[in-house]
Amino acid sequence: MVTSNVTVENTTAALPGLVAAGVLLGAVGVGVEGSGLATPAVLALAAIIAPLVGAALVPVTARAGDRARAWFATLVGTLTGVLTLALVPQALEATGSESVHYSVSWAAAVDVSFGLYLDILGVTMAAIAGVVGALVLLFSTRFMEREDGLTRYYALTLLFVGGMIGFGLSDSLVALYAFWEVLGLCSMGLIAFWLRDRTSTRAGMKAFVVTRFGDVGLLAGIAVLYAHTGTFSVQETIALAEAGGVPTWVLAWVGGLFVLAAVGKSAQFPLHVWLPDAMEAPTTSTALIHAACMVNAGIYLLARTRPLFESVAWWHTLVLAVGTATAFLAAVLATRENDFKRALAYCTISQLGYVFAALGLTHGLVPATAHLLSHSLFKALLFLGAGAVIYEIGGSVHKHVDMFEHRGIGSRQQMPVTNLTFLVGILALIGVPGFNGFWTKELILGTGLHGSPIEVAAGAVLAVTAVLTVVYSLRIYVLVFTGEPSTDAGRVPIRMAVPLFVLAVLTLGSWAAVPSFSQALAETVPARAVETYTLSSFVDHVVTTSTLALTGTVLVAGAVGFRYRAAIAGVTPTFVTSILDRRYGFDDLYLRSVGAYAWVASRSRRLQRGHTNSTVAAIALAFAAGLAVLVAL
Repeated sequence: MVTSNVTVENTTAALPGLVAAGVLLGAVGVGVEGSGLATPAVLALAAIIAPLVGAALVPVTARAGDRARAWFATLVGTLTGVLTLALVPQALEATGSESVHYSVSWAAAVDVSFGLYLDILGVTMAAIAGVVGALVLLFSTRFMEREDGLTRYYALTLLFVGGMIGFGLSDSLVALYAFWEVLGLCSMGLIAFWLRDRTSTRAGMKAFVVTRFGDVGLLAGIAVLYAHTGTFSVQETIALAEAGGVPTWVLAWVGGLFVLAAVGKSAQFPLHVWLPDAMEAPTTSTALIHAACMVNAGIYLLARTRPLFESVAWWHTLVLAVGTATAFLAAVLATRENDFKRALAYCTISQLGYVFAALGLTHGLVPATAHLLSHSLFKALLFLGAGAVIYEIGGSVHKHVDMFEHRGIGSRQQMPVTNLTFLVGILALIGVPGFNGFWTKELILGTGLHGSPIEVAAGAVLAVTAVLTVVYSLRIYVLVFTGEPSTDAGRVPIRMAVPLFVLAVLTLGSWAAVPSFSQALAETVPARAVETYTLSSFVDHVVTTSTLALTGTVLVAGAVGFRYRAAIAGVTPTFVTSILDRRYGFDDLYLRSVGAYAWVASRSRRLQRGHTNSTVAAIALAFAAGLAVLVAL
């Protein structure tokens, strides 16, 4: 049994939850073959179970008061973050020959065991969720104190974090899909947090409906894989594929389905439309969605399964094309968006496009995952900075901020802490030398511009996108954080300032972890295209004359574009501005699709006569038809 002497200040209501969690974690630890206390397997299971148990116990602690509920959730989140960080040293030292795969079987007839694979890729995703989740929860103790429905908020937040950690550490495709759906459920619940607000509930439903396409793609891909491999283990499937045990046409189908899954979950064009509307969620929740949990899941899915599709010639080209188009198109929209949070949302879509495109590069696995880490940190910093601004404006945190209406609200005189830390995030986003965004973004651009002709073309588009990134980043910072404020504001509370400072420090220094990450990744990921670095070779690789020239050109061009953006807008053809104002028409297409679905549903309602036998027969027929398709494949 696991015991703990942790004490919760100002409440005893958290103690039953800690005891229950300890008993449960101890029981799980005993059930894992060959494991003992504090082994990597037990730490991983604890990191997954702690937030799930905590979410279940939030209503119990709420009986002791609002303060007890908030600090209990924060304590569980902090414990979860510590557990995920404890896995990092083991993951850095692991090699492909070491036993880093653990399995707990819950059924004998079918291989549906719950597997853990604790390599640096999965552990990094888990650590991002755990650390950012803990900081978000601490921020929330002050940011959300004016709101109602906080039992639901804290429970969903902990469940969200636990779902992402489980997704990152799972080797079983069954468990992976279950955690994938947990992420979708939590994101919908947090986006639609204000249940009495129709705009909020519609945004939550929009996220649920659009990401369903990705869910169907993942489920279908898993079914096809299992039908031809007989295993749900990701690592066993990869080993079979590398040994030639899986037909190429099967991998082609699965590759396309998994790309569809990632496009939906990670908000790539054309399934990006749910993410800007997700700004209806509390800003702390959007920090999790955009930086730590939801959107990272699709990227991680492709990074984890990338070795499966090395023999599929068009797979890399498809991923590269989707990511490049997404990065550019979203950056253009970000330059025209006046809402503070929605501008950051389009920024998220664009930066995820960079990561998506990098996964399509021949040597892009390290650049992609490294930039995902950088993005997670500076984007969490930016969204929490936006939350601090919204909090200081006053009233409900469910507030849209027009950057022109609230110009200068975050100036140094008004909000010095928020201004400084937000500036760190902006400089990292732009890619100014010395900040994490510079190192990882230049790694992507350099990899692309020195690759095949297709990769060079994509790299050129991404370089242009980097110029647009400078334009919209300067626009956001200048409008909100410089000039004479139009609204009075105060200093950010300490519980909100601490997460901002922590994320700012991580944003400054996280790039130094890339060399160790690359070496550990090469040891455990069966991919031949993983380039490794030492700290000195990484610096030499990135800081070159051509890189500095490219960075300088991008920064100067972006600054010029920002300075003359009004003149550029004035000579832009009317039909172009019309297309941009309609956001390329994707939202119109979504509304028409929903209308068509509603029409079909209203007509098909006549088939529902209320007869149980007819309904059961229809379900059985549909199941048989689906099974026949799988057998045929």
